Amino acid sequence: MVMSYSKLTILPKNKSNTYHKIYFIAGCFPPFGRGNSITNSCIANHLSKYFSIDVVCIDRKDGGLISYQEDQSLKKGINSKIKVNRINDSDRFGLNQIFYIIGFLPCYFLNWALNVWRKKDLLFTEPGIVFAVYPVFSDLIIAYLISRRFGYPLLVDFRDDFSGVMSRGWRKIFLPYYRLWEKTVIKKADKISVTTEDLKNDLISRYTLKSDKITVVYNVVPTLSLSKQTRQENKNFLSVVYAGAMSRVQKPEILLKAYKKLVSRNIDLKDILRVEFYGPESPYFRHKIQKYIVEGCHFGGFLPQAEVIQRVKSADIGFLSLSESTYAYATPTKLFDYIQTSTPIIACLPKGAARDIIENYQIGLVVDVDDENGLSEALQDLAENSELRMVFADNMKHALADFDTESQIVKWKKLLEDISN
Repeated sequence: MVMSYSKLTILPKNKSNTYHKIYFIAGCFPPFGRGNSITNSCIANHLSKYFSIDVVCIDRKDGGLISYQEDQSLKKGINSKIKVNRINDSDRFGLNQIFYIIGFLPCYFLNWALNVWRKKDLLFTEPGIVFAVYPVFSDLIIAYLISRRFGYPLLVDFRDDFSGVMSRGWRKIFLPYYRLWEKTVIKKADKISVTTEDLKNDLISRYTLKSDKITVVYNVVPTLSLSKQTRQENKNFLSVVYAGAMSRVQKPEILLKAYKKLVSRNIDLKDILRVEFYGPESPYFRHKIQKYIVEGCHFGGFLPQAEVIQRVKSADIGFLSLSESTYAYATPTKLFDYIQTSTPIIACLPKGAARDIIENYQIGLVVDVDDENGLSEALQDLAENSELRMVFADNMKHALADFDTESQIVKWKKLLEDISN
């Protein structure tokens, strides 16, 4: 499917000095479970304090080669002032997903973007700022088209590195193709926000952008339910929790492998240290993770977000991982969940943004990618040293002061006001 840019009719720009309407283009939105959906709803909720927000998202459905979990509990937290427009994807035969898997398409929701375009005159009825988030790339495509069509200003947000991640491995042959898509959107954007300084510097270098066009805004997580959560005391065991995606991006099975090594050489720890996994039973889980769940490890499946936060808050240690240097720029949402809940961290990460935060703020122990022995030793250090865990938990207060959600939302608010004026 190809959408033609050359035939667009460009309408005159808005003559008003300010915009109070924000068109938030976020394909993944509750009840899509986890990941981007939680981040997107958190952004929309906070910005609704300052602007009128219209969300344009995908009407989630089951089926296909790539599936998303559903968490209906997430819908309850959406501010009633927000107008949510759910548009059908209509990829009936899964062709977009197949073309995405083989690398030809940069996104598997292009049918959704086409359906949004067809409804443009009903969805974008008054002047406003178009605010689009990646992932998914279809968000950026439709935002670009709408911005051109109506002359509305455009804010683009990268919660991930599109062309860098998409072109890893054998997909490098598509790098010029992905960069063309990316450059087209970036050049049109009035402002850009990104997750880390590393990603900002990469985009500046790729496209010779001015530094003031890009602002670093760290990942955000909901905070409303955290004040009621309390860490369990006087337990008979210590718990290490991992709650998140089960894929080759994280390769979280390394925690299970490290645990097995630890208890094999120190049998006493088997009675006091437990590992808890929560997440979807994906094909990756069934083929790569399930076989490592042994005595002392528990898999609790996919839980509503409120229950996940409870598990994280009651845990003694939170685990975090990324599988290769391609993701060195990334700061996974779990990192900020642990900071918000003062949960000491153990992590397996490449040298990069997430590792720098953990080490600079001294909020956990980090080992290199694929270092099972190092992770096993770090587990033992944290399990046996309660004072070290207390130091890490206490240092979370300093990290939270720099990464709390409200301070990040203020950055987006300022960007939107700057664009508006």
